[in-house]
Amino acid sequence: MTTAFNPWADEGVEVPPKGEGPSRLLAIELDDALRAQEALLASLRLHQRQAIRIEDAAIAAKDRNGRIRLHQTRDVGPAQGAMAGTWLGMLAGLIFMVPLVGAVLGAAIGGIWAKLRDIGISDREMREMGEHLEPGTAALFLLFEPLATTTLVRELHRFNGKVLRSTLPDDLTAEIAAALAEIV
Repeated sequence: MTTAFNPWADEGVEVPPKGEGPSRLLAIELDDALRAQEALLASLRLHQRQAIRIEDAAIAAKDRNGRIRLHQTRDVGPAQGAMAGTWLGMLAGLIFMVPLVGAVLGAAIGGIWAKLRDIGISDREMREMGEHLEPGTAALFLLFEPLATTTLVRELHRFNGKVLRSTLPDDLTAEIAAALAEIV
């Protein structure tokens, strides 16, 4: 039996078992990065209560100067890849009696591998959508499987925003858009 990757293991959040439905993408524009973080925390609570099953989540924030910053929960960065590659390369190098060469080669390969690898939500897609954000705003990206849609809509009702992109069924997308548009 395989276990699902859990980017929130440190927070004690368990991953609900994979259901029968496909994962869906939902991108929501919010007033600022703090509001996007609040929406992400609310989504994690839904995940914990098994109302949704999150595979990946990220926030794209556009600062006042127009620069886009991606805050991801899942991708391995080049520095992390290089560090892991260093250790693996050094271990391989010990076998061939050249641990330093192995460490250097491992770091290079690990860094390149992490840079080229994109898990979950496409970085390119998030950056493209981030270009259309107003300066000072942010977007929450969720790749998830909706399990309890009523609970999802009720939770999103707390946030003022708009749907940027959705691969959810049209009726659910319209329901979420209406909930986000209502001012609480």
